[in-house]
Amino acid sequence: MKKNYIILSILGTLWGIFEMHVGTFLHAMDMPFVGLVMMAFGIFFQTIARCITRMRGSALLMALVVAFLKLLFVGGIAFVTVIAIFIQSLLLELVYFSPAPSRLQMSLAGAVALYYSLFHPFLSMPVFMGLTSADAYARIVGGGRLLLGLPKGSGISIIAILLLLHSLLGFWASFVSHAFAAKLISYGLAPSAIERR
Repeated sequence: MKKNYIILSILGTLWGIFEMHVGTFLHAMDMPFVGLVMMAFGIFFQTIARCITRMRGSALLMALVVAFLKLLFVGGIAFVTVIAIFIQSLLLELVYFSPAPSRLQMSLAGAVALYYSLFHPFLSMPVFMGLTSADAYARIVGGGRLLLGLPKGSGISIIAILLLLHSLLGFWASFVSHAFAAKLISYGLAPSAIERR
């Protein structure tokens, strides 16, 4: 059990370092869909952790590590991001459900969790920034138009494409990291469930 917490701490710290450096830079540049990129990497680390530890709640424990690091080094401006990390981690746990979810189940969990990041502005902008849901919609569609190169007036198409993109990237992040974790275990670079008994 102690090894599990060490593994979660290490992977959570790696994720936290990535969040602090890359995430802070992307937010400072006001890039669209920073959450899409950052949470895809978070899901990658969380899936590896779950595969290795087989521990319920591993995603939420890693989210605690990341939240601590972000709030410690970035400060209160990271609070909105921390909320998103916890909601997405909770979604992962709800879809994982079993101690040893299948690769497909973990990939679906990744899709659901990353799916949420598209809708996070509808929570964060009205609650924490004093803006409206219409502002959140305009930001999402505007970012989507910039990303996809679509003209004005194609808001519904942009939302549909972004939903598909978020889901596919979340699925792919979990699918790939599941295989990566299996390789780590097979090469003896990470302990298997049997070794931890």
